Amino acid sequence: MGLEIAAIETTCRGGIEAVRRLNPELVLLDISLPDGDGLEVARLIIAELPQSKVLGISSHRDPWTMLQVQRHGLHGFVDKQDQRPDVLKQAIQTVLDGRIYYAPVVNESSAVLRRDPKAFIRVLSDYETRILSMIGESKTDTEIGTELGVSPATIQSRRRDIMQKLDVHSTPKLIHYAIVNGLTRPEHLNPRST
Repeated sequence: MGLEIAAIETTCRGGIEAVRRLNPELVLLDISLPDGDGLEVARLIIAELPQSKVLGISSHRDPWTMLQVQRHGLHGFVDKQDQRPDVLKQAIQTVLDGRIYYAPVVNESSAVLRRDPKAFIRVLSDYETRILSMIGESKTDTEIGTELGVSPATIQSRRRDIMQKLDVHSTPKLIHYAIVNGLTRPEHLNPRST
C-alpha cells in the first residue's frame, strides 16, 4: 500500500493540531481519547479539512456511537473487536479509493434502531437526548438544570417525559439505558466525592 505515517498523537488536542499542520490524506482516529471525544475531533476535521479522509476505530459498538459515525460523515469505521490486520488494510484502501467502509456493526446497529419504535432517536428530541445523557452520568436535576440554564422542576418534568417515551420506569433503569445505548460512557463518569 506504501503509506507514510506523518504523526502519531494520543490526545484530541494533539490530533487536531497535527491534522491542521500536516493536512494528511487519511486520519486513523480512535473514538475514545483520554482528553475528549474522538467523534468531535472527526467532526472538526471533516468540516475544516474536507480533503482529509477520517477512518474511525473503536471498540464502542453502541447505537449512539454508530449513529454518530454516520451523522458526522466519517469515511469509514473499523470495529476494534475485529482484530484482523486484513480488515484494517481493506478499510484503509477502501477509504483512500474514495469509498465508504463501515464495519458490519454500523449497519446492524442502524437496522436495530430503525426497527425499534421506541428507539431514542425516534421518540426523543435532541434536547431530551442531551438530558438523558446527563441523567446517565448520575447528575441531579439541579446539576442538569444549572448546566442547561433551566429550573430543576423543568428537568423533573423532562425526566418524566423521557421515561414515558422510552417506557422506562425508574431512574436507575434510565441510567442503565443511557449507558447501554452509548449516550453516557462509563469511562466518562466522574465518581462523586463522599
